[in-house]
Amino acid sequence: NCSIRNINLANNRIGLEGAKALAEALMVNRSITDINLANNGIGFQGSEALAEALIVTTSISDINLASNGIGVAGAEVLAEALISNTSVKNINLTNNGIVVEGAEVLEELLEEKRWMGFG
Repeated sequence: NCSIRNINLANNRIGLEGAKALAEALMVNRSITDINLANNGIGFQGSEALAEALIVTTSISDINLASNGIGVAGAEVLAEALISNTSVKNINLTNNGIVVEGAEVLEELLEEKRWMGFG
């Protein structure tokens, strides 16, 4: 029984392998609610691994992925995961090169969740 609620790994250069390892752990952990992975260079593939975890986990409410170079593709996989995830309330995607296309994907997510009764 784990009582850790917050993980702050910002600025640690965990990269793709670290993101994958953390994603695997999050799939079985039910106590973590807040994760800060800002500035870790996880890229698109790291965001993809975390998105898979977000589909499964129901405890995470806040996730900071700022400055990770996830790009539009990363925003898209996260948006898809967040459609079914009802626990995430805050996500920080600052400085990820998401541009207009990625913002539009996130807008569609918010609309879909609103119509589904999640927001």
